[in-house]
Amino acid sequence: MPRYDLPNAAPEPLRLVQRLVNTVDLEHDRDWLNDLLAEEGVEATPAELERARQTREAIRELLYANNRQPIEGDPHQVLRRASERARLQLDLEAPALVPEATGVDGLLGRVLAVAYGAMVDGTWPRLKACRNHGCRWAFYDYSRNRSASWCSMQLCGNRTKTRTYRRRHATT
Repeated sequence: MPRYDLPNAAPEPLRLVQRLVNTVDLEHDRDWLNDLLAEEGVEATPAELERARQTREAIRELLYANNRQPIEGDPHQVLRRASERARLQLDLEAPALVPEATGVDGLLGRVLAVAYGAMVDGTWPRLKACRNHGCRWAFYDYSRNRSASWCSMQLCGNRTKTRTYRRRHATT
């Protein structure tokens, strides 16, 4: 998997959410979801793999919204179903949300529990999807004013600004 996210890697445990979202390269149609599952010690059936992809894309929509972009579809419905399959339970001793399910559904439950924790502790809005719609790579916004828009200024930021500049000057 490419490592574009290293300068903008999310802190643990939010990094797990970022790792899941960044298992696909939308620009070059490459998918590394199986690699992440293997790293986490999980094997998936084709149906489980498809559910994991749907969950990944639903989370990406929320991250895109964190970057002040419109959400497509209803990601909340997909995430509700994923949390039901994970059988998330409240552990008041830890305290934590813990998935009772194992395998793919358990891993997705861990991802959702981390996302929920980040929403509660206020770090969630810093995890964003790149504004470049063809990219939408997840990155963590370390800027003081939380205004970062692109996964990388050198890659997507430069491309976007150059395209805008050329369009503006082509019409004059």
